[in-house]
Amino acid sequence: MDLKMRNTFFTTVLLGTLALAGCNATSNSVVGTWEGRATAEEAPFSFGAVTFAPDGTFTAEAKYGATTRAVSGRYTTEGERITLAGQGIPPRVYEVSTGDDTAVFTDQTTGKSMTLDRFK
Repeated sequence: MDLKMRNTFFTTVLLGTLALAGCNATSNSVVGTWEGRATAEEAPFSFGAVTFAPDGTFTAEAKYGATTRAVSGRYTTEGERITLAGQGIPPRVYEVSTGDDTAVFTDQTTGKSMTLDRFK
């Protein structure tokens, strides 16, 4: 996967994850700080940490390749979908499912998922 595609995918997943924190019961369950879980398959990016605030904002540390990038922005939720809008990044929509201290964000464009664990 080329760097531009990896960055786009990363941004999409990051924004999706961040958007989850904002609006309904699903989003309320993600308010807080989360850490990305390592996966067995090669992923184009991973999260160091993501914080969703109750006011609909998020901040995240995203890692892709040898690059680490800080991203912040706003999120909204509708049902099980979350939309993340970060600085200089087009809005991204994700399907989100939550469990006991976990959240799985699935990119609607690629079908790839990332699991986050609540930081305790």
